[in-house]
Amino acid sequence: MSNGSANSKSSAIGDGQRTTKIRNSIDASSLTSWMVLQPALADLFFGSDTSKRNKSELEDRLEIRQFGFGQSNPTYLLTIKSRTKSDPGDTKNKSIQLVLRRKPNKIAHPSSHALHREYRVLNSLTRYNQQLAESGEEEKSVPIPHPYAYCEDKSIIGAEFYIMEYVKGRIFVDPRMSSMQSEGERALAYHDALRVLANIHNVPWWSVGLEKHGGRASTKSGGEKNQAYIERQLERLLQVTSRQSKLMKSKDKSEDLERAEQSLHQMAKNLRQHAKNCPNAFGLLHGDFKIDNLIFHPTKPRVIAILDWELSTLGDGYCDLANLCMMYFMPTIEKGWGVAGLGDMILYGTGIPDRDRVLSTYCEFSQHHYQTMKQIHPTPSSASKSLTIRPASYDEAKAWAGFYLSFLFFKNCVIVHGVAQRASSGVASSAMAHRVAKLLPEMVKVNWKIWNEYPPPETGSKAGYSKL
Repeated sequence: MSNGSANSKSSAIGDGQRTTKIRNSIDASSLTSWMVLQPALADLFFGSDTSKRNKSELEDRLEIRQFGFGQSNPTYLLTIKSRTKSDPGDTKNKSIQLVLRRKPNKIAHPSSHALHREYRVLNSLTRYNQQLAESGEEEKSVPIPHPYAYCEDKSIIGAEFYIMEYVKGRIFVDPRMSSMQSEGERALAYHDALRVLANIHNVPWWSVGLEKHGGRASTKSGGEKNQAYIERQLERLLQVTSRQSKLMKSKDKSEDLERAEQSLHQMAKNLRQHAKNCPNAFGLLHGDFKIDNLIFHPTKPRVIAILDWELSTLGDGYCDLANLCMMYFMPTIEKGWGVAGLGDMILYGTGIPDRDRVLSTYCEFSQHHYQTMKQIHPTPSSASKSLTIRPASYDEAKAWAGFYLSFLFFKNCVIVHGVAQRASSGVASSAMAHRVAKLLPEMVKVNWKIWNEYPPPETGSKAGYSKL
């Protein structure tokens, strides 16, 4: 087993697929012992001949490197190198590349890093895509890596993990897509990103095994039953920020941080006032849909895989759309937020659509599901009867655009507030954690700017106009 050479050919692939030497170690011997026992993987490595399933040979052929970009869950590239000598007719004698995603060693909350949820939705979407292929409706598919096997046994490599297909292509960590060859290519790439986003929301979740996705089955009758998705989210986020605030040492709170906390509570109050009247479409959510979670074809402006489904749930599709649109309010990477945005960029001549075009393109493709009877434990048949389905409305999307953006910024402010709390208590002591924590006042300011410039329709109405 090799940990990979330092001079890998990373320059030929997108920034998001570059790898480094292993930073979080993996027991390769234990991993290969487990892999040869997984039918889908063993067949991939050795074919149907069980006599060839040699664990020692597999370990010798295994090279592990770690992806360098992003992931809150350590993510690795597994390369099974081809055998040096073999029968020329042996079709299994070729290099195979896979991706392993594992939970980190330290987890702040048991519900975080939900890889089991990610694997479940990948499995369901794989079956859905197969059904579409059989009926000749591939254009409705949701492009994903193929999932192979999940391991709940922490003793194998020290944490739960799963293995999926490696999809080689381009991941743009910067939404400017500077390495795209032309304005036209960028325009087509964004158009396709919005097409696949709509395809996610169009998935008939009640018929593909996702009717209890995102913990809906655990909801107690009478509690959150009649609440809209955003109402439930706000309730939980307020609980989180109150707990974080109590854990934070008073002496460590700057005046800016104190004001930011007060502003967060006021923003939550504003959002709750309008949440009951928001569109409340109901469907499959990705949970973190943005450009750097997409793999584009190596040479074509087409999305070939959507990554990072750990926050996936059932809820309001406009939240995914707003998550993508946050980039228009964040500065470019050079301005120091630590993430790449488009906020101070002139879009004319780049091929990158403005927000209005993003909304209209999404609505061209999307069919929204709206609940008429909210059920806690739906069966596929009862769920389909409890929904009405209609095309997404551009007027509705535009009217509520500011509301959903404010909600997504509020959600991210709570996350950054948590980083600030952990930094103050010494749990996250890195320089990066302290730098991220200092972003909170700035993010709160941006959120209030959005709220004031793009207010939601008047309470009691689900239509209206919000300027873009």
